[in-house]
Amino acid sequence: MNAISHYAFPILIIGWVMYRRTKRSIGFQKLAVRRMKVRLGFFAFAALLLLLLAVAHPVMFIGYAAGIAGGLVLSHYAARHFLTERRADGLYYRTHIWIESTVLALFLGRIAYRIIEMAAMPEMTADTAMDPGAMAKDPLTGGILFVIISYYFAYYLFVMRRAKQLETGTTGAPNESAGPGAH
Repeated sequence: MNAISHYAFPILIIGWVMYRRTKRSIGFQKLAVRRMKVRLGFFAFAALLLLLLAVAHPVMFIGYAAGIAGGLVLSHYAARHFLTERRADGLYYRTHIWIESTVLALFLGRIAYRIIEMAAMPEMTADTAMDPGAMAKDPLTGGILFVIISYYFAYYLFVMRRAKQLETGTTGAPNESAGPGAH
């Protein structure tokens, strides 16, 4: 029973994150610049922490570099398929469903792998499985984390820049739609 309690809280948190991410991936979302700035701060802090942990394991930088490159490619593609919509209560945007699904699948796949790995190695406790130091020694996990971090960091910067352009009217945004069924 004690082992279940070790896993229940992380599984509940992961389930909540998956629900929120899936909900945000489908349909238009209200553009909230302040919330995006907070997320950018979180992603910058997470990236800095991972980079500091990797100093002791320089091979991690290869995984990080590959992850950053992958995240930037995904964010570039998502930016090309970015749609906006003006509504009475503000500006809404929609991300590309396949890009969001890819990022979500990477995240969920890595978590599933980690859970399977913990089940296969009973000597690994929940404390050591979620240890940032242990995760900082795995280039695959680091690469996937940096795909996610760099994707959202670059994409949120793009969305905030586009929102500012739309507010000031300085862009002839061909991808601004008139309504949900316009594209």
